[in-house]
Amino acid sequence: MYYIGLIRRAANPQEITIVTMYINIGGFLKGGGSNYFTPTTYKRWMTTWGWLTNRVIAFFDNDEDLETFRKIRSLQPNDRTVLVKLQRNEIPAFRDLGKISTIFKNASYPKHSPNTVYAEYSCAMNAKYDVLQMAVQRGLVYTEYIAWLDIGLFRNLLEPKLRPKDDRFSLEVPENFNSSTVGMSAVASRNEVSKLSPWEYIRDNRVWVSGAFALATKETMLKFSESYKMILDELLHEGLASTDQQVIGAMYSPGFIKRQRVDIVGYSCHDGQFGLYSSDVIYFCLGYICKDAAEKRLNASRTERMKITGHRH
Repeated sequence: MYYIGLIRRAANPQEITIVTMYINIGGFLKGGGSNYFTPTTYKRWMTTWGWLTNRVIAFFDNDEDLETFRKIRSLQPNDRTVLVKLQRNEIPAFRDLGKISTIFKNASYPKHSPNTVYAEYSCAMNAKYDVLQMAVQRGLVYTEYIAWLDIGLFRNLLEPKLRPKDDRFSLEVPENFNSSTVGMSAVASRNEVSKLSPWEYIRDNRVWVSGAFALATKETMLKFSESYKMILDELLHEGLASTDQQVIGAMYSPGFIKRQRVDIVGYSCHDGQFGLYSSDVIYFCLGYICKDAAEKRLNASRTERMKITGHRH
């Protein structure tokens, strides 16, 4: 394992250190339609990371992907990016690959592509919480807040009408965020899913909150990651596997909820908000709320500066 880009500088208290990872598992079908996601799809989405001004810690298992990301991030100052190269065997989630493959090979196991079909995809989703832990425990995070951000969450910014002003955007903690919780985007209301069992989450491919963006303080994220991995192990022991979204549902299901030390707050956006529609506005909601929070603060500080300079004249 090696690191590139370790320089420290003071941060504003609302700043979020962003953690991401790209594990190249080839192409796969996503959902029931003909959505075929390939490494080329992800590389196109990756270009939006050149506009993100937050400090980013990015994990890769492939030199070529790391270099692609380095070039994209070179639009930002050097201290805004830490690149971490690791082998799959250094990621705890990938040690479950054999176990998950065996579960998925069972002919009677539910088939929801890629969640319960590609064992590598399942491992990559579980690995989010490994690398969040690594980032904090290895002292790579200097801010109070940390967030997981999927490589493709801001793909819609590639549309000309949504492209950020001056080709730059930031993510900041939303106003009144409860620092003892993990923030995620709500896909279903709590009432809809509160009685579902882990098996129902997996069998019916149900989702309570989106795994695309998760925001917390470092301390809260570590507690949440610990609990995630504990429940994941128990589910695997029972012959159950899918993605992080189903594991998180299981964590807060009737049989496991009492063991959770951290609450999740699900954020909802309405159709058309931030120029997003249908599943995009549901799954990507909190990421865009954080983008909006940064824009609002920037505009407020500009207005304040104008008032001050106006008084001087």
